[in-house]
Amino acid sequence: MQQRKDDMDLTQRIRTLPKEISDKIAAGEVVERPLSIVKELLENAIDAGAASIVVEIQNGGKTYVRLTDNGCGIPARDAALVFQRYATSKITTAEDLASIQTLGFRGEALASIAAVSRVELITKTTQQKTGVKITVEGGNVTDMEETGAEDGTTIIVSDLFFNTPVRKKFLKPDRTESALIVDYLSKMALAYPNIRMRLIHNGTILFSTQGKGNVLQNILTVYSRQTANGLIPVQGNQKERGYALSGYVSRPDQSRSNRKHLIYFVNGRWIRSPLIDDVLREAYTDKLFAGRYPAAFLFLRIPPDRLDVNIHPHKTEIKFLDEQEIRTFMVQSIRQNLLSEDAAPNMARYLTVKSSRRNQSDDKEETVSQIDIKHISLNDERTHYETVLSEIAPEESAGRNAPADKLPGERFLFSELRILGCVFAGYIVAQGSDTLYMIDQHAAHERILFEKLRGTAGGKSPDAQMMITPILTEIPLYLREEAPERLTLLMELGYHIEEFGPKEYIIKEIPALMDPSEAEAFLNDVLNNEPGTGRTEPKAEKERLIMHACKAAVKVANILDIRELESLLRALDETENPFTCPHGRPTFLRFSQRDIEKLFLRK
Repeated sequence: MQQRKDDMDLTQRIRTLPKEISDKIAAGEVVERPLSIVKELLENAIDAGAASIVVEIQNGGKTYVRLTDNGCGIPARDAALVFQRYATSKITTAEDLASIQTLGFRGEALASIAAVSRVELITKTTQQKTGVKITVEGGNVTDMEETGAEDGTTIIVSDLFFNTPVRKKFLKPDRTESALIVDYLSKMALAYPNIRMRLIHNGTILFSTQGKGNVLQNILTVYSRQTANGLIPVQGNQKERGYALSGYVSRPDQSRSNRKHLIYFVNGRWIRSPLIDDVLREAYTDKLFAGRYPAAFLFLRIPPDRLDVNIHPHKTEIKFLDEQEIRTFMVQSIRQNLLSEDAAPNMARYLTVKSSRRNQSDDKEETVSQIDIKHISLNDERTHYETVLSEIAPEESAGRNAPADKLPGERFLFSELRILGCVFAGYIVAQGSDTLYMIDQHAAHERILFEKLRGTAGGKSPDAQMMITPILTEIPLYLREEAPERLTLLMELGYHIEEFGPKEYIIKEIPALMDPSEAEAFLNDVLNNEPGTGRTEPKAEKERLIMHACKAAVKVANILDIRELESLLRALDETENPFTCPHGRPTFLRFSQRDIEKLFLRK
């Protein structure tokens, strides 16, 4: 027994691991797959001030990754240091961690990449006549020499995990690994529109941006015309705190069934953020159906000392120090832009399907060619995608522009329209300066009722009207537990309710803003509605009940006279969001003179 204990003491002694092993362990946190390599190299290129970046991969990046940039390059005296762990030019003191302004800062990337692959580095500064070439294999420098080179840096990474075969087995098929790289570079092309970026896979150019600073053009290039068409710009500033928000979000009528196009950047860094997810959920409250999501490409700038980017190995998660302030700022900024006229749906979208199909061949991207990726130059300005931003749905652009006498962002007023009449017992036809409008009387009424009731809930002494004949209603026994909260909500809205039996109630007063039939339909829907799924905040549950009940209360109205129509439009002007009903359907459609001319084949 003693001998066994002595043997264990000898084998379990604490010792310092050899550099080869410690480097592989550390690399495991930084380099998980080819995407990790592309991410680290791209961040270094951006930090180096590159104006043009070419990324080339083969076999999903497993066997070959090459990044070429025209940044500042690395001085020859420092070149070998880049493969030493924690060697960096981006921070010098612990205090620098509190105000990081670069994408990279740890000095781990190249050392980690080199530990599990074969790396070739070629770099040159503008001050040097020749460049330097360094070859590294498994973390060991095997060669270093002078070489001819263009200004900037080229890094070639090959045979990923050649010395850690177990990790190699965990890599996904080539198409999966390449898809992850495409997705990441697509996002970064949006964050840095002033940088020309090109991605090549197995000799084929997948996308190429022009670096002209146009985010919308890059969305078109790396995503789709359909995505770009449905976006409106977002701008917000809070100068006293140093907050700035820009980007694009989709109009409510352009929602989607998944979160794929929720893309966020903070200080130029792509991140995942539950906080910003919640911001969008709140900003689009009452604008989207359940299970529908907007597209959002958001760029937030805040002081570097108000966030911590050092909480995750891949720096894709960050911690905001002022979460509530940032949340409020972003929600207000997005909602304000969602209320602009640009957010309104365009009638042409619903009427030009045939034209769209006819022009589909014009939208096809030019077939890309096979090229020699070993000899591509940053100075090669060829692109296989024409700049078509100016062609994005010109009929939409014409229809969405505000009238000439309105300033950008000025609130659109329905009451300024000239009413031409009402058709199909529920649709108002009106004219603006150069635009025709069709307003859904039912949706408009529902929006007005919803906002009036939402504003009344929780308020004091809402206006009520006495019922000549009281309403008798009941609530199912299985909903009895829900009854107290729902009765309280109804009384906050102006109902006077008295218990009349085990499950019966008598209503003697109703809200003044409803007629009796609306009030009864609304009442019954609130009392009989199924509970919301999961745990719901009281405020959210109130809004859900009001929203659901409005749909039951409001029916397509009778034909109104001109004074009643004008009154309806004035009331719509007073709502916070006049462009959709509470469930996200548009309250109106519109098309410009140009749209009409196109329908008659005049244009």
